[in-house]
Amino acid sequence: MTAAMDRATLRPRWQATLDEPAVALDVLNGGRQGPDGLIAGGSEGDVRVFDPDGDQRLELTLDDALLSVAGSPDGTRIIALGMGSRRLWSAADGEALRTDSAGWSASAAWDARSQSLAVADGKRVRVLDRSGVVRWSSQPLSSTVTNVSWPRGQLRVAASAYQGVTIFEPETDRITNTLRAPGAISGLATAPNGRWVVGGSQDATLHGWKVDDGSDFQMSGFPATVSHLAFEDSGRWMACESAEVLTCWDFSGSGPTGRAGVVLTGHQATVSAFSWVPGNCRTLISGDVDGNVLVWKIAVTTRPGDELHPAGGVRDDDPVTAITTGHDTVYIARRSGRVDALTVT
Repeated sequence: MTAAMDRATLRPRWQATLDEPAVALDVLNGGRQGPDGLIAGGSEGDVRVFDPDGDQRLELTLDDALLSVAGSPDGTRIIALGMGSRRLWSAADGEALRTDSAGWSASAAWDARSQSLAVADGKRVRVLDRSGVVRWSSQPLSSTVTNVSWPRGQLRVAASAYQGVTIFEPETDRITNTLRAPGAISGLATAPNGRWVVGGSQDATLHGWKVDDGSDFQMSGFPATVSHLAFEDSGRWMACESAEVLTCWDFSGSGPTGRAGVVLTGHQATVSAFSWVPGNCRTLISGDVDGNVLVWKIAVTTRPGDELHPAGGVRDDDPVTAITTGHDTVYIARRSGRVDALTVT
C-alpha cells in the first residue's frame, strides 16, 4: 500500500564553495560550545571547517586525494583519510597533531568517548588514540578494508572486506565474530545497540547477521550494488540504496527476515548519498547524481510492504556527492564544490 505522508520543506540557511569537488562531509559537534559546525572535504585534500552560521573557521590540507573526514563526538578532533595518508587536527585551532602514511583509507569511526578512533588502513584496521598514535592493529584481512564501524557504547569494532565482516575487540586483541558472505562487502551498517550488522554486497544483495548468535539472513533482487546503508537513531529502521531506489527495513523484534521492505519511490536517477536526521524523528534526506534532494518521513503507522513518496525536496542540476545531518540542519555536498546548508521544516 501507499502510505500517507506529512509534507516537508527544505529552506536555505547558507552556502559555501570549495575550489574542487566536495566529496566528504561530517558534522562537528558543538557540545557545550554551542550549535554544531560542519567539516567539508574536497577531492584533492582541501578540508574546511564552518561555523553554524556558515562562516569559515579553519582551512586545512591533507596533501592527498581525500576519501573521508570525521569529527570526534566531543568536537575536539578532525581526521581526514586519503589514498595513501591520514592527518589528525585539533578542531580548536587547526593544529596538525599527527600525519601518517597509510594504505587506502576511506572509513573512520570514533568511540563514544572520543578517546579512540578506528580507521581502515589498507588490509588492516588500526585503532588510534586521540593524539593519532596507533595503539592497536589487526592482522591483515582478506582484502582492503572497505568500512569500519564502532557502535556507540560498544568495545567492539566491525570491519568489512572481501567475503564478509570481522568483529574485533581491540582491548583484548581478539576476534569475537567472523561473519561470512560471498563476494565483496561494499557498504556496512551496525545497529546503534550493536545487535545487528548488515553488509551491502557488490553482487546486489544484502547480507545481515545477528551478532550475539551469528545467525544470518540474505536479501536479493536489488537492481545494482548496495553501497550505502544506515540505521536511524532508534535502531528500528535501516535504509539502503540501490540504483534509484531506497528501501527501509524493519529491524524491530526478531528482525527483517520474512518482512517486506518499505520502498521509497521518487528518485529518477541513481541515489548517491543519504542521511537520517538525528533525534528519532525518522526523517531521511537523500540525493542523486542528477542533483535532486528528497525528504522522506517514516511515520509511526508505516509498516513493512508500504510504498512511500517524497514529503518534499529541492530540484537542482549539480550532482550530489555527500549528505550529512545535524540536529537542525541538512548539509549537501555537490560535484561543483558547492556546499548547501538547509533546514527541514
